[in-house]
This record gives sequence, structure tokens and C-alpha cells, in this order.
Amino acid sequence: MDDDFLSQIVNDSNFVAYMKVALDDDPRKLGEFMWLCYQLIEPSDIEILNEAIQATQQAVEHSQDLGLSDHSQLYFDLGVRLKARANLTHSLDDISQAMSAFEAAVDLTSDDDPDQPERLNRLGASQIEYFRRVGKIDDLNSAVTAFRRAFNLRPECHPDRPMILNNLGSSLQARFKQTGVLDDIEQAVSSHRHTVELTPDGHPDKPSRFNNLGNSLYTRFKRTGELDDIEQAVLSHRHAVELTPHGHPGKPLRFNNLGNSLHTRFEHTGELDDIEQSVLSHRRAVELTPDGHPDKPSRFGSLGGSLHARFHRTGELDDIEQAVSSHRRAIELTPDGHPDKPGQFSNLGGSLHTRHGRTGELDDIEQAVSSHRRAVELAPDGHYNKPAYFGNLGGSLHTRFERTGVLDDIEQAVSSHRRAIELTPDGHPDKPGLFSNLGGSLHTRFQRTGELDDIEQAISSHRRAAELTPDGHPDKPVLFSNLGIALCARFKRTGEFNDIEQAISSHRRAVDLTPDGHLGKASRLMKLGSSFRARHEHDSSEIDCTAAIACYMEATVHTSGSPSLRLASASRCIRLLRQNPSVSTTDSLLSAHSRIIAVLPEIVWLGYDIQRRYAESSRVGKLINDAVSAAIAAAALTLAVEWLEAGRSLIWAQVLSLRTPLDELNESYPELAKSLRRVQQGLRSSARSSFAPEMMIVSDVPGLATNQAADAHRALAIEHDDLLKKIRACPGFQDFLRPKSFDALSASFKSLNNPVVFINVNVDRCDALCLYPSGEITLVPLPSLTLDRATKLSALWSRILRNHMVRARGAVRWDGVEGLPLLHRALERIWTWIVSPVLDALDLASLVHGEQLPNITWCPTGPLTQLPLHAAGVYSKPDGPRAFEFIVSSYTPSLSALLRSHQATATLVSTANALIVTQPATPRLPPLPGTKAEGRKLRDFLGSLDIATELLEHEQASTDSVSQDIGRYSWVHLACHGSQNPADATKSAFHLYDGPLTLSDLMGTVSENAELAFLSACQTAVGDEKVPEESAHLAAGMLAVGFKGVVATMWSIGDADAPVVVEAYYKELIALRDAGVLRRGETGAAYALHAATRVLREKVGEAAFMRWVPFVHFGV
Repeated sequence: MDDDFLSQIVNDSNFVAYMKVALDDDPRKLGEFMWLCYQLIEPSDIEILNEAIQATQQAVEHSQDLGLSDHSQLYFDLGVRLKARANLTHSLDDISQAMSAFEAAVDLTSDDDPDQPERLNRLGASQIEYFRRVGKIDDLNSAVTAFRRAFNLRPECHPDRPMILNNLGSSLQARFKQTGVLDDIEQAVSSHRHTVELTPDGHPDKPSRFNNLGNSLYTRFKRTGELDDIEQAVLSHRHAVELTPHGHPGKPLRFNNLGNSLHTRFEHTGELDDIEQSVLSHRRAVELTPDGHPDKPSRFGSLGGSLHARFHRTGELDDIEQAVSSHRRAIELTPDGHPDKPGQFSNLGGSLHTRHGRTGELDDIEQAVSSHRRAVELAPDGHYNKPAYFGNLGGSLHTRFERTGVLDDIEQAVSSHRRAIELTPDGHPDKPGLFSNLGGSLHTRFQRTGELDDIEQAISSHRRAAELTPDGHPDKPVLFSNLGIALCARFKRTGEFNDIEQAISSHRRAVDLTPDGHLGKASRLMKLGSSFRARHEHDSSEIDCTAAIACYMEATVHTSGSPSLRLASASRCIRLLRQNPSVSTTDSLLSAHSRIIAVLPEIVWLGYDIQRRYAESSRVGKLINDAVSAAIAAAALTLAVEWLEAGRSLIWAQVLSLRTPLDELNESYPELAKSLRRVQQGLRSSARSSFAPEMMIVSDVPGLATNQAADAHRALAIEHDDLLKKIRACPGFQDFLRPKSFDALSASFKSLNNPVVFINVNVDRCDALCLYPSGEITLVPLPSLTLDRATKLSALWSRILRNHMVRARGAVRWDGVEGLPLLHRALERIWTWIVSPVLDALDLASLVHGEQLPNITWCPTGPLTQLPLHAAGVYSKPDGPRAFEFIVSSYTPSLSALLRSHQATATLVSTANALIVTQPATPRLPPLPGTKAEGRKLRDFLGSLDIATELLEHEQASTDSVSQDIGRYSWVHLACHGSQNPADATKSAFHLYDGPLTLSDLMGTVSENAELAFLSACQTAVGDEKVPEESAHLAAGMLAVGFKGVVATMWSIGDADAPVVVEAYYKELIALRDAGVLRRGETGAAYALHAATRVLREKVGEAAFMRWVPFVHFGV
């Protein structure tokens, strides 16, 4: 009876039903029949398998009652059927029951029975499966014993012998991974090699046997480091993949193993193609493995490992992001107690550690330490990877110490590295790296404690690491580099000249052995430069100084290196050039400064959260001022303007870049425009966020958190960067969203009507750069101003404001003239040191328009951003000069912001209408009773001129109503409390009846016709003193939102004073427009405010500075 005929019979449901009734009293035969049906019916039906198992279990339980004698066969059949169900359901209980059934079958069978080898083989296979799920070493030992017995019982010529030998090799390999006994892996390789030899070509099991041979060779290589093993492992795994047909369930596993062997060969040869193919193989393995498959976690882990390795080679940030994500996924999918769990935690810790090295996020290194601790805790003593887990823990503790300075971290790091070395046998390929890591921790502890013995031991450890590593190994460069660092440190401590000679030699070798494009190239060049610098400082050799400068400069161009490292290299180069004029040229100094400007977008990277970007911006502010000063000293004024602009309001520029119209791009490259629009939309919300970690669902790992919002934001930022690279590679879009060159800027500001004055403050010199609409730049040195004076002047002004208790609108009455001497002194210094020299240099007569005073737009930097330049003057003398007598002052956060406002105003065609918002009694804030009259009076005045207005007063002025209505008006007047958010300017807000209306809320709500905003609130034009270049205040924010001109205040205003200024401002504004004196691109706001503050000054008296000085104009 052939199989086709049988298949037809069992697929007849009537026949099956008949047989089930007929065999109801014979569970053994019923079980055999249902098993046959399960094997032949297409598609397979698990319910039929369940019936087969149930019947077989009944036969086992009632065998004596039924008179069944062959108990061993019954148990064997039950085990086979339970294992078949376990393959479908992955049920641990089914595997356990199958193992028990096979054990009973073996126990009831004698060794001379020809069926015993098969029963032993099945038993071993179930024990291996159970071990993989539960991790008990006893099950693994039992499996090895079962396979040995089975193999020895089979005669030489039996066709099952290769299969049993294959299983024996796999069990020996698994046991080696748990115990590290070298003989096990030697026997595993021998068993798998013999299995392949015994299996004929074309046999369906040939691919799996090549796969297993590759696995054992791979494992032995990890222990012994014999390069031939990894070469043969790659070949065996390639054979396995090539011989496996598409759709075969073993294909994902074989792709995964090929990826592992390629990854490992890359680590030892450095061939980039190996790691590229490894990533491809692992991605394919993940794609082909169905969800819910027990191997899915390990496939994610392998993919994460290869991505991590590729990041180390190329520095592509997306690789390390995906590596972290893959390792997290592996942990989430791996059940507690699984033997792979320690390795999964270690892998996650490694990728987090590496990402911290690239991005500097403290949370990453905290989580890396937690992950590595968990790996050490979970790995049993004797586990073959336990030394590596200790080493990884030591590395993360070392890094955390460097970040936080907690001494216990470096003590624990040294202990962990020592433990790793103790547990690692001589000859193990990981031993050199462990010695190097110990040396690094000892060196770091020496730097903290000064114990000379630590640096001696560090050098010995690094030497040992280099000696144990074969030539050609890709780790050789970093080992030489680490040795050079330690030798240089000892030289600085002892002055032993031979140490610095050897340090330079070691660093040279490290650089020479590192290929271009490697992540470590920039770091090794910087360290070589530092060793040259150390020798130069010892003997004043110009040759060494020149060599150090060359190394630092070369490090800055290796973009695979971390941005912070390239910034540090450029800074060190500049310091050397300044200290050694004999080897410095103007071109070399400007070139070094240009590297700092170039790396700014990566330092204040869009992928960081908003607080981190403000922190980074604060860090680079001085470097930008230094660069501008150097350009001015070199008479490179156009370059100075470019650099000033590149370093101004970086975060506002990022916010605005995400709203850049893409019409032109869409016409030429619609798919790129579509992708960029999607990414920009995602970043517009996440780029304004600060990310708090959410706890990962790993109950037994305290402190291990995942920050899904931060991860998603970084992924978007990386995609954004990649899209910009693609767009800039397209013809006509080379400068798309790049900082503008001077030529591009000058082409735009030729349409301006008035000069813009940048003021740069630096330790060497302070200067003003006056930009005329013609494109001419005038340099105005400020010899009386120094960085120290500017800083003290800013501090003096802050003290004056504190003394006057400037906090909130309406909170203080501005009667009296307390503190006049201090005020006079501050304003006179601003005049004498800054404003007067600028006005003297400007040809004010040529700037006069009709009867109007010339309008000057100020763009101060550093500590000057907090000062009222517009109110400078000599007030101690009745006839002393005052700035407001000569000019009308405006401010701008950057030249780009001013040009954007001017160009938009020049094309504005809207009719004036106004939204007026007042809050006389905001809940939980001090009352502002004057705002009620202010709003109503303004409504009536504008209404009398037929200017449409809407007044939202008190509870009418909710966040929703203002957000919805603001887009319909060209003017908006906000009379309410305001607040600055120094950590995130986009969260600075106007306080309305039901809560704060933030700048981020207003993004996208303002129409293109929005023209003027009057912020009759407190402190709307003062940013964070710590980040002066960012203009982190409401006035700059309203320009970014879309208004072209903004009236704001530098500190709180008197509740009685605001209506005076408001009435005079709007009257003058309307008068100027009716007179037709405004030029193209002007709103008239600057002149209107100038006139309004004169009215207030005449009313309250010039000496009441705190009342009339705070009003300022931004934009056009």
C-alpha cells in the first residue's frame, strides 16, 4: 500500500471517524492510527496530534489492564509524539514529559536491543532542548552520556551513525560553553568534522552538519584564537547557507551563524567587507525567523552585535542606535532563567557603553553598569564567558568614574578587571584585551590618587597586552595607543625621557596601523599629538610643536571620530599655535578655528534633548568668540561675520530649519521632499522635549531603564542627517540648510535699510563689526572694553535689577530714584566702552531718513546680551550724551532672524488687524488690574481707526482660544504675566487664564501675515545668562514663531506705565504709516517704540530708569 493511497484514505473524514469508533477500546492502535493521520493529512492538524498523544498516554497508563507487554515502545512512541507537539507549541511541559517518556523507554530497553541507540539519541535530543530552555547543567551532562552510548552501540556501517555523532558534537560544544573544559570543544570539532565526512553530498542533512561544524570551529576559535579555525568556520557556514533551499526552516539559523563567524573574523582581521556581510546575514536571519520562535531573541542579539562592531569601524551613529534597540529586544524576548540571558545583558551593556562614548548621555553609562552587573550575577561560576562579563563591568565602571568622579567606581573597575584576568586561562584570545583594560583602569586611578605603583602596573599590563596580540590583529593599534598614554603619564610624573620617546613610538605605530575611516583614527592622532606636545613642553622643540599641531589638525578632519573629540583636537591645536607664534601662521590659526565652527552642528546636535543642546551651546560660546576674534585680528572680516552668524541662536535655527518650506526641493526631488517633510514633522515635537527614562519591564534589574522617546528622537535625527546628505548630493542643492556664507548673507542684507552692529567680546580683544546694507563691513575696535570688564558690567547690571526686586509685571512700584549712582555708572560705562565708539565710527548723517533718526540694529554677544545698549549715556551730567538722542535702537538674535523678518515684511500684503489679550487677574499669579484698561483703551483706539480688533479678556483668554484666533491677526498685543524657561526656550510662556501658552504651542499657529507683537509682560527680552548666544527669550521666540517685529521688556514693567507706552506706541505706529515714511521691509515698530518711551520718560522723569529703559524692539 503506497503513501498516496494511504493519504487518500486518512484524508477521508468519514473513514477517520469510523476508525476512531472502531479502535475506541484499543488506545495503542488508536494512538498509532491518529499519529499516521497527523503525518499524512495536509495541512497538519494539531487536534489530531492531541488525540494521538491522549490515546498513547491512555495506553501507557492502562498497559497492564490491556495486556500490553512492550512498555518500552509505548513510552518511546509517547515521547516522539510529545516532542512533535513541543516543536509546534514550544511548550516546556511537553519537552519535560517527552524527556521523561524517553528516559522510561531507555530504562526498559537493554543495550543489545537494536532499538536502544535510537531511543538514547531521542533522549539526548530532548535533554539538550530542555537544557536550552531551563539551563540546568545536569541535563546537558545526561545528553552527552546518552549520545555517547548511542554512538558506541551503533555498528560502523549503520546509516544513523553520522546523525548521532553530530548530536554528540553539539552537546559537547554546549557543555564547553558552560564549563570551559577545553577537551569538550576539541571533541566537538572532531565529532562534527567526522560527521561531515561521513555524510554523502546531496544528503538533506549535509547543510545542518556543515552548520554545526562551523559552530564548533567558531567556538574553539573564541577559546584558542587559532585563525585557521575562524577561516574554516566561515567556509563551513557559507556551505551550510548555500546548500539550504529557500523556505527551509533551518535557513534563518544558518544565516545567523554565518553572520557570527564573519563578525568574529572581522574582529581579528579588520576586513570591512566581513562586517558588512555579517550585518546583512544577521538581518536576513531576523527577517526569516517568525515572531514567537524561541531563537528570535538570540537573532536580535547577533544583529545587535554586528551593528555594534560596524559602528566601531565606521562611526555611523545609526548603527549603534540600532544595536541598542536590537539588544533591548533580545532581553525583552528572553525568558528569565534562560542560559542566554547573561550574554544578552552583557551585549546591551556594551552597546550602551559605546553609545555613551559617542553621545555623552549620562543615562547610557548608568544603564551600561546595571546591565553588566546583571550579566555577572546571572552567569554561574565556571561559565566560559564569566571573565568577559567581569571585564565589561570593569570597563563601564571605569567610564562612569571618568564622568562622575566617584572613587569607588574606579576601585571596583580595577577589581573587576583583575578578576577577569584571573578567570581567563593563558592562551585565551581575550587575554590581551583584559590586560589592556586593567592597565587603563590602573592609569585612571593613578591620575586620581597619584600612587606611582598604579602607573607602573598600568604600563606592565599594557606591555603584556601588546606582546600577547599577534601582528595584524585589528586590536593592535588600540593596544599600542593605550601603552603610549600610560608611558606619557609616567613621563609627566617622573621626567624619565625614555618614557616619552617610547610613548611617541607607540602612538606612531597605533596611527600607522589604523586605516583611514576607522572610528579610532581621530582619537589616536590626538593622542600622538599630545605626546609630541609633552616632549615639546620638556625641551621646547619646534619640530615637536609642529608635529603636534599637524596631528591635532589631521584629527579634526576624520569625521568618523566623535564630534567632542574633534572639537578638543581643534582647541588643543589653537592653544599650541597661540603659545608658539614662531610656528604659527594666520592661515593655520584660522584653519584651526574653522574646524570648531564646522563641528558646531554636531556638538549641539538635533538628536540630543533640548537641555543637552543648551548645555552644549553654553560650552562652545567662548570658542566661537575666540574664532571671531582671530578672524578680526587677521582682517578677515567677512569670515568673522560668517562665524558670528554660525554661532548665534543655534537652537532657534534648528527649530526654524524644521519648518523650512520644501517647495523647490519638491519640484526637483519629490520623494526626498516627502521623506524630509515626514521626518521634520516628527522632529518638530520631539526636538523640543527633555526625555525622562521609562522603566523597562525587567523586574529583577533595578536601575535598568529604556528611554523610548529619546531613542525614537535620535532615530529621527539620524534619518534627518542622512536625508540632508542625500539632498546635498543633488545638483543645485549643495548648500541646502547649511549655514549661509557671507556672500549669501550680503546678497540678502543689501535690501536692509539700516546697519547691523555685531559686538564680539573676547579675552584678547573686543570689537564691533558694523554691517552696512551695501555689504561693506566696518571694524570698530573697542579698546576700553575687555572680557573682564564686560563680565563685571553684566554682573553689576544684574545686581542693580536684583536690588530693585525686578520679578513680575505690576509687582513693584517704580517710584523714587534709589540706586542712581550705580545706574549712572553702569549706563555711562556702556556708553563709553561700547556705544560711543560705534556711533563715532558710523557716518550717522548718511543714515538719516527724512527727519527721522537713523535706526541701528544691535546684535551683542556674551555678557553684553543682558545690557540695555539703547539706554547708554552719561546721565550724571544734564547735557551728557544719550544714545536715544542719536539713534533709534533695535535688537536681533541673529542676522538670519533679521533678514528673515525683513524679507517677509517686504512682501507683506495684509491689512492691519489686532488680537488683544489681557489678564487682569490670572489665577495663582499677582493681579494686573491695569491690563484691563490697557486692553479696552487699545481696542477703542484701533476701532476708531477702523482697524478690526478682538479683545480676549480674563477667562475669555484661554490657551485654546488664543491659539485658535492668533492666526487670523497681523498684530497681537499680550498684556499678561510672562515667564522665561532657561532650560528650554520653547517652553517660555505667556500665562493665560487656564494655564501657560508656550512658544512651542504657538509654533505653526501664526499665519504668514503675522507682523507685529507687543509683549506687555515681564522680562520678555532677557535670556539665560549661561547661554547668552541662544537668545532664549520670548522676544526671539516670537520672531521664530513668525512675527516680523516684536516689542518686549528686559525686566518687569510698572502696571501703570504699560498703558502710557501702549497708547503712544500705537498712535505713532499709525501716524508713521499714514505719513507714508516707512521704507520697504520696515514695520515702523522701532520708531513707534522710540517715540512711546520718550513720552513715558517725559512723564515719569529721566531718572526713573527702571520704568522707561526696559522697553526694547526686536526685528524690523
